[in-house]
Amino acid sequence: MPTRLFHRHDAYFKRLLDQPGTALALLRERLPAAIAGRLVDEEPESLPTSFISDELEERRPDRLYRTRTTEGQPILVYTLVEHKSSPDHRTGLQLMGYDVQILNWWDKLEGRDDNGRLRKLPALFSIVVYNGEERWTVPLTLAGATEGGDDEEIRPWLPDLRYTLVDLSQTDSGFLSRHRVLRFGFKVLKYGARDGDIREILKMLIREALAEQLDDEIVVLVRFVMMEPNGLKKGVLREMLIEVAPNKAERLMSIAEECALEGRAEVLLRMMVRRFGPLANTYRQRVTGGSLEELDTWADALADGKALDEMFTPLPSARS
Repeated sequence: MPTRLFHRHDAYFKRLLDQPGTALALLRERLPAAIAGRLVDEEPESLPTSFISDELEERRPDRLYRTRTTEGQPILVYTLVEHKSSPDHRTGLQLMGYDVQILNWWDKLEGRDDNGRLRKLPALFSIVVYNGEERWTVPLTLAGATEGGDDEEIRPWLPDLRYTLVDLSQTDSGFLSRHRVLRFGFKVLKYGARDGDIREILKMLIREALAEQLDDEIVVLVRFVMMEPNGLKKGVLREMLIEVAPNKAERLMSIAEECALEGRAEVLLRMMVRRFGPLANTYRQRVTGGSLEELDTWADALADGKALDEMFTPLPSARS
């Protein structure tokens, strides 16, 4: 049986930062104090990242934000969740690639004022959230991970970039954030990526959410767990909810099942469009109306390389 709750850390982190107040809390708590103290007290604007080139697309930033200082200076911040089991020595290089892509995108859109004069580039900061169990020992600068980076005469001439690190594995759970939704989300990222008894980990997280009165976050967590190949069947999840939240179990499970159906159908439709192109409404309606078991069967058929019509051919046992 798999030993981790889920692997879709990017998707969970994006959803977490879409919650009201969480992105602002992340910036205020994790950017350098001198910067955070000068931010305006308003939600940062989430920007698209579709402009990032194909070679970086699979590892593009999870969220790119625009905000400003109280003096009106523009600031861009992007966040990256590192869900590797150990630190990545090329993180600085990866972030440098994002910097170039983001600043070029900004320059094309906003690089000149109304009179055609060049504007200064905006300040650009990056936050890396790492949820591996091994302590992060990689330098937090590109120059620090470069040959000659420890030479005081050479270092000033090297390309450099500094990033902020949130090392979830080395932070006590009670100090992950002052914002309760962000704090719980960090706990999910911290413990959901660890090997262990996934039932006990899930029960612990549900109890944590109940203590914080975060019923909606329980629904999201159960939904993500249901969409993962972790061996936890619906019956087992229902039993766990009854054990830790007997008065809310059926309502939470019902909402989570509905959300999981919608989420899995969306993923399958995207995969089908990528392979077969635009789909007829009959196929879309079939997928959106399917059960979890049917969606799993159709996803397996798609992975096996079956044609579109073959994907929906009933199994022999279903015909009898």
